[in-house]
Amino acid sequence: MNLALQSNIFKLQDFMLQQEQAETETIHHFSDGIYARELRIPAGVCIVGALHKTRHFMMVSKGRCSIATHEGSKIVEAPYMVETQPGIKRVVYAETDTVMTTFHVTNETDIEKIAEQILVQENI
Repeated sequence: MNLALQSNIFKLQDFMLQQEQAETETIHHFSDGIYARELRIPAGVCIVGALHKTRHFMMVSKGRCSIATHEGSKIVEAPYMVETQPGIKRVVYAETDTVMTTFHVTNETDIEKIAEQILVQENI
């Protein structure tokens, strides 16, 4: 892991949290043993994703965006799907209106309890 790049992502997150926050829309989907968190990101918006504890799938179903991690950056366009690994922090810049969804294995339906299960608590 490139720790310098990972550190820069956390620094960017700290900076962004001090700025006016853009409006995004989150939609929660549930099925037998699966939780899908859909995030709708308007064009021109940059976000820093949460740090996850688990492997899961991440899909871009609409739009074009730049995704940066500690491994580098790339531009992706829908349809795009990847399996993500625990501990990866992402910066996403939506070049166009973008819909990004993560899929998690859980029988839980309480959003706060799901967050406790799948997210690393960050001291922000």
